[in-house]
Amino acid sequence: MKLFSKFKDYNSILEGILDKKYFSSNVKNIFLSMIYKIEISYKDYKQVKRAVREEEEFIEEILETVKKYCDNIKTVEVGKEEEKLLIKNHVKALTNEKERSILTYPTEAALLYAISDIMPKYFYIRNSFLFKKNLQEVLVEGYVLNNLEILNNFNGWSWDDNQKEDINYINNLIYQNLLLILGDKFLSVWRNYGSTKREFLDEVKSYISSTTGNNLYFVALCKILYLKSSKKEKEFLNEKLKQGAKEYEKMLNKEKYIEEIKTKKMRLTKSVEKIDAILNNEKLLIKEFDRRNSKFDEDKKISNIKVLMVMLNRERKSCLEEINDLNYKVKPDVFLKKKQEFKEITQILLNENTLEQEIIVFQKEFLKIFEKKLKKINTTEEIVDIIYKLRYYRNIKIEKNKHLKDIEEIEKLSDDIMKKLITKACKEGIIKIISMDITLNYEFIKYAIDTKIIELEEIKLSLEVEKDAVLIKVYDKDVFEKQGKKQLEEAARQIEVKSKRQIMLFN
Repeated sequence: MKLFSKFKDYNSILEGILDKKYFSSNVKNIFLSMIYKIEISYKDYKQVKRAVREEEEFIEEILETVKKYCDNIKTVEVGKEEEKLLIKNHVKALTNEKERSILTYPTEAALLYAISDIMPKYFYIRNSFLFKKNLQEVLVEGYVLNNLEILNNFNGWSWDDNQKEDINYINNLIYQNLLLILGDKFLSVWRNYGSTKREFLDEVKSYISSTTGNNLYFVALCKILYLKSSKKEKEFLNEKLKQGAKEYEKMLNKEKYIEEIKTKKMRLTKSVEKIDAILNNEKLLIKEFDRRNSKFDEDKKISNIKVLMVMLNRERKSCLEEINDLNYKVKPDVFLKKKQEFKEITQILLNENTLEQEIIVFQKEFLKIFEKKLKKINTTEEIVDIIYKLRYYRNIKIEKNKHLKDIEEIEKLSDDIMKKLITKACKEGIIKIISMDITLNYEFIKYAIDTKIIELEEIKLSLEVEKDAVLIKVYDKDVFEKQGKKQLEEAARQIEVKSKRQIMLFN
């Protein structure tokens, strides 16, 4: 049961929590203001983005975090000494999970950043995954940025992504990709699971490969994680990548690879047999004791037979574990899985793309996954939902002043998907048909949808036919939004709606 599931007056709940905390009146006022802004903006945020939690879940998580993990919150003033810590670390706030403390700028966005940062986030990834640390950092920061979006981009009446400060756009892009592919519920469970019993990353790989028939998206993700890592991290990763590439090269000759494993097993088995013989024969034990000590300086000699027996048992256990590992490696399904993993590692090592180039590859693969979703949607709600999601996706920033739709290759692919969606929506009677020419019809509707209007269903269009062009006017309900011209021949004959008359775009 949710901690606050029976309540709706979140201000009263928050005040009750704050009354038990030793926060300043200024901090308490920022908290109350933050919750108020989230409440008035959440409807628009959900309408635009779609892949979000319910408002109650979002706010309740904030309140629980304040209650359980925040004991000391201090704000800094611009120009004061404490601000240097925030400037040095390039952050809005600093958190200390151990001390349950926060140092923050006195703004709602900075406080939400701090709360999102201090709450526990597990995102369990097995140790054997080479880019574990890199991916966990992406997921954690991506989650925080995702939370901040409601205050940064929505203000209760408009959607505006012209943030003043820079963010880690790549981390945000990766997180938004996963959010659109997997949904918020999956990421929420992953973030809160707190156990090593469930292999979430394998589930992600399996879902994507079953959707696309390959692992290209995941490989592109790993390439980005490598390319964006620090110089020191690359040195460590390069060694591991080279080892993996060598292992893949060996596995290409399956017969030789298996023969080498058999040879290793025989050697290890003989070692175990030798250790067993020594442990079960007092004379051999004394002989081994003397043999080993003859190689050591006086201060490093084995002290007695019992210590030697402990050492031998440890060596025996290590040999048996290695034998089990080798047996596991030659299982047919394991061999194929490992071979594929090492192949992917080789692809990462040999990759010559820059980070910018690989991001484009990454998004091309994402759009293939997204396009697959089109084949599974049938209802009006599903069609409208995916139109919203694609519009949102095209407006994700890749740089401070650059959206995904500004990248020519991404624009073309996403445009093709949007055209299929709009055509389907028109055939289903969800959106009005403006022209019987499919391409022309799409151009008109695309122009209207490519706005920051919150509710697409409230869009109105007005078309004015001129000699060799059509003037398109777009309205948010009755409020003028924008206008533009579409150059074309025989425009009047192609258009199915009356000229100079406002019409609702959605039926």
